[in-house]
Amino acid sequence: MFCWLIFLNIILLSDRSESWSAREVIHQFNHDQQLQLNIYLDCNDVELQIGQEVSNLFVNSTADKMKILGRFSSHSLIIACFKDSTRNRTLNGVKELLWGLQYLPILFVVDSNMDFYFQQALRHGFIHVLALNFMNGSLYTYKPYPKVEVHQIKDMQKFYKLTKLRNLQGQAVRTTVETMTPRCFRYRNRHGQLVYAGYMYRMVKEFISTYNGTEEHVFGNVDTVPYKEGLAALKNGEIDMMPRIIHALEWYYFYRSHILYNIKTYIMVPWAEPLPKSLYFIQPFRGTVWITIMVSFVYASIVIWWIRYRQQGNSSLTQSFMDVLQLLFQLPLSKIWHFNMGTHQVVSFIVLFVFGFMLTNLYTAQLSSYLTTGLFKSQINTFDDLFREKRTLLVESFDAEVLHNMTKEKIIQKEFESIILITSIEEVFKHRKSLNTSYAYEAYEDRIAFELSQQRYLRVPIFKILKEVYDQRPVFVALRHGLPYVELFNNYLRRIFESGIWIKLQEDSFLEGIASGEISFRKSKSREIKIFDKDFYFFAYILLGMGWCVSTIALFLELWSFKYSVTNVLHEG
Repeated sequence: MFCWLIFLNIILLSDRSESWSAREVIHQFNHDQQLQLNIYLDCNDVELQIGQEVSNLFVNSTADKMKILGRFSSHSLIIACFKDSTRNRTLNGVKELLWGLQYLPILFVVDSNMDFYFQQALRHGFIHVLALNFMNGSLYTYKPYPKVEVHQIKDMQKFYKLTKLRNLQGQAVRTTVETMTPRCFRYRNRHGQLVYAGYMYRMVKEFISTYNGTEEHVFGNVDTVPYKEGLAALKNGEIDMMPRIIHALEWYYFYRSHILYNIKTYIMVPWAEPLPKSLYFIQPFRGTVWITIMVSFVYASIVIWWIRYRQQGNSSLTQSFMDVLQLLFQLPLSKIWHFNMGTHQVVSFIVLFVFGFMLTNLYTAQLSSYLTTGLFKSQINTFDDLFREKRTLLVESFDAEVLHNMTKEKIIQKEFESIILITSIEEVFKHRKSLNTSYAYEAYEDRIAFELSQQRYLRVPIFKILKEVYDQRPVFVALRHGLPYVELFNNYLRRIFESGIWIKLQEDSFLEGIASGEISFRKSKSREIKIFDKDFYFFAYILLGMGWCVSTIALFLELWSFKYSVTNVLHEG
C-alpha cells in the first residue's frame, strides 16, 4: 500500500511539472528574485488567482502611458495578458511600461502563437520573458541568438539559465566610427591599413569581441557624423551604440548605458604674450614701491642738505643728492663718513646704507629670477577676464544653441553670447587641434587634455585652461531603444570602469593620437634662452639718455645761474 502511495505522488509531480498556473509562476518569481511589486497589464478580464505576498498594481493599456522608471520599484514583475484583438496595444503598453527597464522579468499570458510574441519581445529588447499558455498550462521561453529558439520550461532554473545572455552568437553590433578625438578616430598605419582608435571605440570593440559579436560600421566613410543625421539613425534603430559623449536630449532619440561619471567642460584660452625684456628693469617692484623709493630719496637728500646747511652755513643740494645716491645703491663713496662728522651724519649713513643694501639685493634677486623664468602680460584666469579682453569663443551651431539655453536659464553669464563666433564643426576641430591662438575654445576635459598634450615639452605653453567649470554632462554610451543586450553591456561597462581599464584606454588614446599623426608634440622655437640681448638693454639706454638730457639741462642752468650771479656782482661793484 505504501509503495502505491509513492507511485501516485510521483505521477502527480510529473504531471504537475508540465502544467503551470499563473499564480504558481508568479509566486516562484517573487520567491526566487525577492520582488517587491507585481504589475498586471490588461488582466482585468482574466482569472489569475492573484496572491497577496507582494504589492499588486493593475494597469490598463488604454489609459495614459505610464513608466515604471522613476515612479515604482525596479524589483518588479510584469504580467501582461494578451488577447488576439488587442495584442498590439498590449505590446505597446509593455514597451512604454518598461522604458529603460527592458531587462525586468516579464510573464506573457497568451492562448496561442508563441513565436509571434517572442519575436516581438526580441524586437523591443525583452530577454527575460516567460510565456504561459493559459489553455493548457504549458510554459515557454526563448533564446534570442543566433535566431529565436522557443524552449518549454519545466523547471524555473532552466529559465534562468536560458535567459542569462552571455554570447551574442555573431549578432551584428552596429556602431559609428566618426572622428571624435580622443573617444574615436581613425588613421592609416605605416602599412597603409585603416586603423580605428580612441578609448570609447576600443571599449566598445572589446565588448563585441568578448561576447562574440560582429562589428558593423554605420556612416563608415563619414569623418564627422552630422548631429541630426546621427540622432535620426539612433531613433530609427540603425545604430546600436555610439562611442561618443552626447547630450541626453530627454532620451527621445536614444537611451543610455550605465552612467559612469560627470565630465566637465572647460574653456581653453591662449597663454599670455611674453613681456618685452626692455621692461624687466621696472618689474621687480610695483609702482607704489617705486614712488615710495623716489619720495624717500628726495626726502633724504633734503634732510642731509638741511643738516649740513645748519652745521656749515652753506651746503650744495646737488652734493647731498649724489651722496644719498651713492649710499642707496651701494656705489663707491666720494667722501669718508665718520663719527667725527657728527651724530646726525652717522645716523643718516647707517639708515641709508642698511636700506640701500636691502633694496639693491632684493631688486637684483627679483630681476635675476624674472630673467630666468620670463615675464608675461596679464593672464586670462576667469570668465570675467575673458569678457574684459573680448576674446572670441569659437563654437559650432549645436554648442551655440546649448550656450544660449544655459544663458537663458542663468547657468552661465549672459556675456558669453557677445563673444561667440559660430562656424562649422570642421572649422572648430581644425583651429582647436592646430592650437590657433586667434580664438578661445570650449570642450570636454578629455578632449582638452588630448589636444593640449601637444605642448607637453614646450618651455612656455601655447594654451591654458580656465579653472572655472563651463558645463558638465553625464558620461554614458548612447544605445538605441530596445537593445536586447543592454544589461550585458552595462555589467561589462561597470567592470571596465571599476578596474581602471577605462583610464588606461584614455592614456593609450593620447599616445596613439601622437603615433597616428592626429596630433603632434610641439617644439620650442629656440633651445637657447637669450637673456641679455638688445631688447633687454633698450630700457637702460632710454634711462641713460634721459639722464644725459637732465644732466645737460642742469649744467646749462648752473652756467646760467653762475653767469647771472657774476653779472649782478659786477653791477653792484
